[in-house]
Amino acid sequence: FAALTIESVATLFGLPSPLNAMQILWINIIMDGPPAQSLGVEPVDDRILTARPRKAQDSILTRALLFRAITSAALIMFLTLKVFSNELTDGHVTRRDTTMTFMTFVNCDLFNAYACRSSERCFYEMNLFGNPTFLWAIGGSVAGQLAVIYFPPLQEVFQTESLSFADLLYIILLSSTVLMLDTLRKKFFVSAFSDLVLPGTRSNTKYKSHYHKKKEDAEEELPRPGTGATMGSEFGSKGKKPSVRSRTAAPGP
Repeated sequence: FAALTIESVATLFGLPSPLNAMQILWINIIMDGPPAQSLGVEPVDDRILTARPRKAQDSILTRALLFRAITSAALIMFLTLKVFSNELTDGHVTRRDTTMTFMTFVNCDLFNAYACRSSERCFYEMNLFGNPTFLWAIGGSVAGQLAVIYFPPLQEVFQTESLSFADLLYIILLSSTVLMLDTLRKKFFVSAFSDLVLPGTRSNTKYKSHYHKKKEDAEEELPRPGTGATMGSEFGSKGKKPSVRSRTAAPGP
């Protein structure tokens, strides 16, 4: 989604394509494949047992999920285009321009994958070794990305060139802001970006007050102690059948 948006925005503003076809294919198949699949075996958060149950008719694609996807894609798009515009000084796209842009996008994607391990916990609250499959997937993606940048035969295929250590450090620091955005969402905007309602959160407080109000209304409709005789008399007045004794004692015709 972010890669296609980057191409669309660049075309809209009359900029050259920040990524070539092979780089986009690498992002879609290799980078989004193993990390995304490894999230499927992420251990279940124990706090989900204390969360509010969802309705059976609720949509899987929730508003909070859409907000998270849109904000992450917007930041990744901004960072990638920012690097591309900074490198594009003479108006001609060089290998360094596309390599810096390509590397920035991939790093943002990897940081975003780590943030997606939990919809509630921040990156520093998650167990780094809690999902070994995810670590293998990220490690393989990083190794493949470095090979694309530094291995000469792959440089010709993907039209890249080697980057300095300072370039890599700059890209890592810049793309790590994806984790900062995720922390802000999970710490200060829980009601807008979280599907899991936990005790103590604003959404859960609203739910509990609504639940207690419905419970009180239901208790008011129940009969109070000591009102059984009244209810019995009302029931008898609506046509209670006479007992067996009263029927046998009744005079015949």
